[in-house]
Amino acid sequence: MNSERPLAVGANRLRKAGLRATAPRLAILELLEGDRRHPTAEMLYESLHEWYPAISLSTVYATLEVFLKKGLVRRVSPQSGRIRVDGTAPDHDHATCRLCGEVYDIGRDLIDRPAVPDRLPAGLRVTNLYIEYEVVCPTCQSES
Repeated sequence: MNSERPLAVGANRLRKAGLRATAPRLAILELLEGDRRHPTAEMLYESLHEWYPAISLSTVYATLEVFLKKGLVRRVSPQSGRIRVDGTAPDHDHATCRLCGEVYDIGRDLIDRPAVPDRLPAGLRVTNLYIEYEVVCPTCQSES
């Protein structure tokens, strides 16, 4: 187990990604790493604003875009057009209810996955494979 304080761990992750460890970035990263809701920027802002009132919604959006580009988080397919992100480890796939939009983590050890090709047509280099299942969740099944 890592004996470093959580902020020091977050600061190291940011620096390894080539980013400065600013207070807003550290706060957003720490929240994302423990948030299983696959939050939108608005959800993060609401959670952060209570204990970090200086943060703005535009800062949250800008930070998420930087985190996405640097690979610190990944985008989850949106239902409503809003950016949803996943900052939890280890790598896993997702199942999204097509009716209510709820997102579920699916462990990669639970289902056989296709082999990851090195390249795709048009010279595209594959860096990873994520699978997203479209589902109807138990709650929506019981309501229909």
